[in-house]
Amino acid sequence: MSQDENLRSYSVNPVCCNGCGACVEMEPELFAWDESGEKPVMLREAGPEAAVRRAMAYCPHDCIEIEEEKTGGNPL
Repeated sequence: MSQDENLRSYSVNPVCCNGCGACVEMEPELFAWDESGEKPVMLREAGPEAAVRRAMAYCPHDCIEIEEEKTGGNPL
């Protein structure tokens, strides 16, 4: 990972995740497979924006979010 890359905080919604493993296959530096939970786990708190967006694009249930882009809150 280059120092010049834009790092973004991201999260995975475990409720909507069906455990397909697409994120683990696409971005193994960001996600690993948890055999006991049969779901992916995040390996970092933040990752390169391009890598996070690639994982988001391949998630069939849209379970990966960039923290700053979550909706619903009204920032003060």
